Parts: sequence; C-alpha cells; structure tokens
Amino acid sequence: MATETLALAVPRVAVRRRIGYWRITGALMLQVLAVSYALVGLIQGGGWWFGLVGTAAFVLATGAGLRSLGVPRGVVPVILLVESAAIMTLAFGRGSGLLGFIPTPATVTSWGQYLQQAMLSIYQQGTPAEPLPEFLFLVVGGGCLLALMLDTLAVAIRTPAFTALVVGAVLVVPGALLGDGLDPFALAASAAAYLWLLRSDVRTRRSATPRPGAALSVGASAVAVAVLLAGTAPGFDQGGATSFTAGGISIGGTVTPLIDLGKDLRRPAAVRALTYTTSAASGQYLKLASLDQFTGSVWKHRERDTNRLADGAKIGPVAGLSTAVKTTKITTTVAIDNMSSRWLPTPAPVQSVKGLSGTWSWDPDDLTIGGINSTTQGQQYTATSLVLQPTADQLKAAGGLVPQDVLRDLFLPPNTPTIIEQTALAATKDAFSEYDKAVALQDYFRDNSFVYSTQTPLKQGFDGDGARVIARFLEVKSGYCVHFASAMALMARTLGIPSRVAEGYLPGATSGGTATNPGEYTVTSDDLHAWPELYFAGVGWVPFEPTVGRGTVPDYTRPQTDAAAPAPTSTSTSGAAPRALVPTDPANQAGSASFTAQSGFQPVATGIGVGLLAIGVLLVPAFWRRMRRRRRVRELTDEWGGASLAWDEVRDTVRDLGWMAPATETPRVFGGRVAAAVAGTPGEEAVMRLLAELERASYGPPARRWAGSLADDLGAVLSALEAQAGPALRIKAALLPVSLLPAGWPSAARPPSAA
Repeated sequence: MATETLALAVPRVAVRRRIGYWRITGALMLQVLAVSYALVGLIQGGGWWFGLVGTAAFVLATGAGLRSLGVPRGVVPVILLVESAAIMTLAFGRGSGLLGFIPTPATVTSWGQYLQQAMLSIYQQGTPAEPLPEFLFLVVGGGCLLALMLDTLAVAIRTPAFTALVVGAVLVVPGALLGDGLDPFALAASAAAYLWLLRSDVRTRRSATPRPGAALSVGASAVAVAVLLAGTAPGFDQGGATSFTAGGISIGGTVTPLIDLGKDLRRPAAVRALTYTTSAASGQYLKLASLDQFTGSVWKHRERDTNRLADGAKIGPVAGLSTAVKTTKITTTVAIDNMSSRWLPTPAPVQSVKGLSGTWSWDPDDLTIGGINSTTQGQQYTATSLVLQPTADQLKAAGGLVPQDVLRDLFLPPNTPTIIEQTALAATKDAFSEYDKAVALQDYFRDNSFVYSTQTPLKQGFDGDGARVIARFLEVKSGYCVHFASAMALMARTLGIPSRVAEGYLPGATSGGTATNPGEYTVTSDDLHAWPELYFAGVGWVPFEPTVGRGTVPDYTRPQTDAAAPAPTSTSTSGAAPRALVPTDPANQAGSASFTAQSGFQPVATGIGVGLLAIGVLLVPAFWRRMRRRRRVRELTDEWGGASLAWDEVRDTVRDLGWMAPATETPRVFGGRVAAAVAGTPGEEAVMRLLAELERASYGPPARRWAGSLADDLGAVLSALEAQAGPALRIKAALLPVSLLPAGWPSAARPPSAA
C-alpha cells in the first residue's frame, strides 16, 4: 500500500512542478509586458514592440518547456543563452552564421557594427526615434537579455525578488529620455507584475497548508514603495522629469537638438551660456552645427569623415564659396559659462581655433567643430572666422553645377504633407530666380500674420521639427525659430533649392562700449536660435532669417531702396515679456548656482530614484522578518504561549541560516541538533531550557516562568546560532529570510550541528 501511494505521489509532484514552471513563466511575461508599456514613445510605430515581447516570450516559453521535460534547472539558462545567440544570428548576422544560425567571428563583427550605428543614432535622434535596423537590433537583443535574466533569477537560482533590479534598470531608460518622465501607470503595472511573480512563486513552492500572507505582505510593501517613489523621484513622475536639459544648456546630446532648443527657450529664467568679445563692429551669430539630414520626423547633423583639429591650424576651405564674394576676417574670443555641447559655438564660417582643451575635429562639408570625448563646458578659446558679404546681384546671378554632396540636401520623404509644397508655390508665384524665391519665402513668414510663440506649439500639441509638425505650423501660423527655420528649409527643398537648418545663438546683448570696441557680449539660453541656410551655386551656403521678431534680416535680402534705412537691431528676446537673467558668476548671488544644481542634479536624482526603488523592494523581506521577531519577543509575556513563540523563532532562524528544519521533526530531535550545533556556548543550555518549557506547555500545566527568562534564553540561542553561522550566512539570512515562505521551501542539506 505504501509503495502504491508513493508511486502515485511521484507523478503528482512532477505535474505540480511542471504547472509551477509555467505559472512563474506567465508571471515573468507580465513583467515583460509592463516594461514594454513603459518603453512606448521611445521608438515610432509598433514593430519594435512585437520584436521585444515576441522574442522575450519565445525565450521564456522555451525555458519553461525545457524544465517541464526534466532538463535540470541550472542547465536551462545555458541553453537559453545559446538560443538567444541563434536568434540574433538569424536576425542580424547578415548571412554570416554557420548554417544560418550558429554565430561566427563575422557574426560578432556584424553585431558590433549594429551596436556602433545604434549608439550613433541614439546620439542623433530624438524621441520617438525612427524604427531603424540598429534600434531593432537593440530591441531584439534586449528582449533576449531581459528574458534570460528574469528566467535565471526567478527560476534557475530561485531569487525572484532580485528581478526588481532588472526591471528597475530597464525603467531608467524611459524615465530619463521621455520628456514627460515615466508614466505612473507603467510603474504601477511593473509593481503589480512584481507582486504577482512573488505570489506565483509562493504558490509553486508552498506546502499543503497555504500561507499566502507573507507573499502578499511583501508584494503590498513593494507596491507601496513603488507608489511612493513614483510621486517623488525625479524622472519617474509624469511631468516630473525636468523640462530642461541637464547641466544648464545642453545641445547635441541624446535627444534631437531642435527639441532641446525649444525646451531651453521655455526656461522660466534665462541662464547665461557664454560671453564673447569680437573684432567685428557688431555682435555675431554663433553657429553650433548644420542639421542637413531630414528624416521626415527630425533634422539631424549628418555624420561624415572628419579631420582632427590642431590648435590654430587652418580650417576649410568654405564649401562652395566664390572668390567674388567679399569677405572680412574677424577674431572672436569666447568663454563658456553654463553650456555643454559636443559642438563648438563660433561665428561661421570658422577658419581656425586656438586655446581649446581636449580633442576636437572639424567637418570639411559644413566646418562644424565637434568634440572627441570633449565638450564645451568650461572652454575658453579664440576663433578666427569670415564675415561673408554677398550682394543681391551676385545671388541673382548664381547658377551652375551643384556638387553631389549638396544634392543630398534636396531630399524630402515621400509622405511629406502637400501643404508644404503648395504654400511654397503660392509664396513664390511671382518669383523667377532661386534668389527671388528664397527672399519671397523669407518675406512670406514676416508679412503674413505669423506670430512668434514658444507656448502655442506645446499647448496645441505640434511641437517639434518634423514634416507633420511643420504642416500644422503653416496652418496655425504660430511657433518659434525651430518652426520658422524648418518650414523655410522644407519649402525651399520643394522648389529645388538645397537647404539645411543651422543651430546656434543670436549675437546676445552687449555691455556697452564704443563703435570700435563694442565690449563684451553676453549670450543666454534666450538667445538659442535656428535659421535656414540655402545653397546657391557659385556663392555657397547663405543664411536667411524668417523668424518673426528674432535676429536680423540680412542686407542681401532687403531691397536696395531700403539701403538708407536703419538696419534692424539684433534682438535676443522673444515676443513675450523679457525674462530675468540668472547670474552664473560665482561672485554674484547664488540664484544661478541653485538653478544649475537643480538642473544638473536631475539625471543623478533619476538614478538615485531607481536605486532607492530597487533597494526598497529588496529590503522589504528583511524588514518584515525583523518585525516578526520583535512581535514574538514582545508577546513572550503571554504565560500560555511564550514557549511556543520562542521555539518558532528558533526554527525560523535556523531556516534563514540555510539549515534543515523539517516540519515533521519532533521538538526533542530538533532541539538536540541545535544544542549540538552550539555546544560549548551559553546557547546549549538555553535551548534545552526552552525545549523543557515547550514540552511542559504541550503536555501538562506550564510552570509560571518569568517571561524575561524566556527572552534571555531565546536571545542566547539566537546569538549562538548566528555566531556559529558566520558573517556571510548572517547577511544572507537578513536579506533573504526564507522563513517568510512556507515550510516546504527547500533548504540546504547541512544540519545545524554541522561545523
């Protein structure tokens, strides 16, 4: 009979084990779905979502299936790693894999190329980014890695609590990159999925007597920690992520430069970016970079082969510049205050730079100067530049062969809204030459009730620089320099005129001086600006100024009859009321220091928030276990249950330290093993006194023993056990108390009497 019972029990155990594997795998899939929801908004479209979730689901299901077939629990992660490599080889090996799915050195090289291109695209694109192949490589690879880590932690090594670290690390990405921070629903969903995983793990491992209270308490505490941090941690509350770029002004970082520009223009108080003096008679536009690659959704700086910049060495020649165009050489000395960029602000076109620290390079096509592991922060340098003075007649007579690399700046995506071309044709219906068309486009924005506003695009939901955004801008007729510059550049391309968008600063405000020495110019975040540049064969790249109320209209675009009229003065403020300049000089008041500290602290605070979330979740079991011990010690005063509580605490401590404490073992056998483990210490006699008290309480009237002596004996036994275990086991017992789980949880085979 016993043999038959045993024969029936074995299949039942196997069935329960298989069900348990699939139950935990289902909980892990919920975690993946919650994380995938948090990532919405980083990449356009929905293809990436299917790649992430589908890959992770396939890997997780494979793990559950293998374990159901009897593959050892610890071997499965190795098989899943091999499977992930095969998936990546099939999808991104470019045919280099052996038999199509076995990676080779060429496959690894291909992966490296994808990764390198992905880093470059992340550096250039904004959010949501285009679903480029390199991003799909990151998504599919991330799905494999996410599934592998979750499966290993939750099933292979049976520490599901540590999956919070993996999920928290993934949530850092949307929390840092999305302008509105992490959606609270996404964080709540992640916390709920974590709770369900803990619950599923308990159901899988518990004995016949359910004890769900511990898991539910741990999970509820985890959700409470998540909700608390969701409302306080920077970057995790909706709208709580800073609206401004970190470290003062930051251009050319991980988001679209023109989007950064718009955010900085909306600062509540202007921040000083830099100061400069110049040999020119007036202030100069300071150009950072040319954004010449239009994808349909963003303007980007096309990355090319660059030349290493030597101190004071010649930069150039200026692409397309004719010798017939009059030029004047000027020098400008710049001191960067509170602005960080990989691009160097200089009057364009720049000819040489002296005094830079770090390693820099320059682009032969547009003379953009970029840092190689260097930024502008704290730089002081002197730039030599040319002031170009083409005439209207020269521009009207422009014509000839357009270089092949410039023809790329005519590209328009096939889905460009028709309103852009229609508006361009209507604005230039009376123009014949390319110059006349360019001037007509500039005048169209200045003479047709367009309004400068940094808030209207944000309020009406069309902020940005993509084609659809510009189509909406042409209807609303309200926006800021990003929209004016992008609109004119796109309209010019529909007319066959190569164009690009330049990003940089307006001349700023002068502190006074004389006609020959205008003094020092101060440039703030309010002076961030974008303007279009159009290419004329035989002349080169020529800037225009379509933005209403900003900048200076170039002389070569004004009718000759207006030559005697006073030229418009450069303005560095928007149409809105002027905003205060926050001092950044350490000698001044601390207003700027406070603002800079807050701005620069945001990414750090986001990381701290994630760390606190992970630490808080991981410490919940330790806190709960400590509270259980304190409650038991407090309740020892109950004369009818004190010995039982003390004995339960001893058993739980033994389990936490990793030793066997079978529920079927009699108190006398268990007490003997504990006494042997702590032989020679006060705990040996204390455990025998506790055993005697327990037996008296169980089989006869208890002696009225003072509760304080029970507490003393319990403390002596616990101290002796922890001392015998050593520091490593004590730390493990504190952080991962298995006594919170049902008594059927597997323990190490080492008995407490083992040395």
